[in-house]
Amino acid sequence: MYDDILTASNWLGEESMFFNLGYWKDSPQTFDQAGAALARLVATEACLGSGDVVVDVGCGFGDQDFLWADEFGPKRITGVNISAKQVEIATARAAELGLSDIVEYTHGSASDLPQSDASATKVTALESALHFPSRSRFFEEAFRVLAPGGRLVTADVVPLANEHVTSRTSRLRPLGKLVHGIFTTSRQNHTNAEEYRQALIAAGFTDVRVYSIRDNVYPQYAEYVSVKLRQPEMKRINPLIRSFFGPRGVSFWAPWLDYIVAVADKPPVGDGR
Repeated sequence: MYDDILTASNWLGEESMFFNLGYWKDSPQTFDQAGAALARLVATEACLGSGDVVVDVGCGFGDQDFLWADEFGPKRITGVNISAKQVEIATARAAELGLSDIVEYTHGSASDLPQSDASATKVTALESALHFPSRSRFFEEAFRVLAPGGRLVTADVVPLANEHVTSRTSRLRPLGKLVHGIFTTSRQNHTNAEEYRQALIAAGFTDVRVYSIRDNVYPQYAEYVSVKLRQPEMKRINPLIRSFFGPRGVSFWAPWLDYIVAVADKPPVGDGR
């Protein structure tokens, strides 16, 4: 999927290779700006700064890492990705930008991170955890990799809790199950926002916050894409991707999905945990 369909030329960015839905709260004018806004939101929630050693899990083509290196100045960022092709492309891009001394990429799984215990101050997953075999296993790995006092931040697509699904939409419950199956790798990942919070607590995290930004993601994204895909150059995008992530596709899957940001801390040394 990642190596053959979701290639570097298969998306909406004009200058970036962001492959997320973007954060549209402050009315960004381009897909690049919306993707950057989501990356900044994650970095801000992580309190990213000059002393941080970051592990970015499911890092894609690396755009958020380059932005963080430029705007937040962490000590080190290591991107981990299951796609060898994306690791190769991201590594080459970091070299072209002169960031190889700060940003590096490695092949690995979210369920078995290649980092040693307590080796990072921040772990991030920007719209990637929905693809992991098990979020709970990833949370455990993030907890292991983080030093005491470290922080995990995710931006993630999860099933919308039943009470927030409109009555009209809820009549099509089998359709909702289909959407959830498409947007989660396994049944272990069919967790709504509250279940997500509980899974983080079960992994050992404290001060857990999980909040929805779906109202600043799906509607604006659909509006932008509906205009963008009319441009002749958009024919270069894979037809399957164009259909699924275009306005018709969004109307099919967005009513069933939440978009959350989760923030969780590993307890510091000496608190009895």
